[in-house]
Amino acid sequence: MDGAHATIREMTIDDLEAVYEIECASFPQTSWNIESFLRELTANQFSYYFVIEKEDSIVGYCGMWLVIDQSQITTIAVSSREQGQGYGRQLMQHAKSYAEKSADILSLEVSVDNEKAMKLYEKEGFLYGGIRKDYYGPGKDAHVMWVKLNE
Repeated sequence: MDGAHATIREMTIDDLEAVYEIECASFPQTSWNIESFLRELTANQFSYYFVIEKEDSIVGYCGMWLVIDQSQITTIAVSSREQGQGYGRQLMQHAKSYAEKSADILSLEVSVDNEKAMKLYEKEGFLYGGIRKDYYGPGKDAHVMWVKLNE
């Protein structure tokens, strides 16, 4: 399946419970707390967050920051039971389209052992830019990846 029956919309405060559930299941050791999501939605003027829904149920989400001509994916995840359906790709393409209106580059960090995510990002044109040591905690490094937009 390709996620054809899914819709992407802006995340609201009412979505936080479902998003937080996916967050905790996806990143059990490094998950954001619900207050972090709330702060992003209500207090960060540079943040933009989206959910992807299938049959009125949230199956994934993506957050990003847009600052002048730079953008960064802050978090992205799809429910484990919905992975492999194209929802992650749809979210990434949506983020790229949204960012390219004002940004030249979109970047992100991904755990060095998250091969599934790295393959998706590579397919979406992201290149490796280096390693962030201990980004997710001691001994848990991240790859920095980026893609040029509007090319």
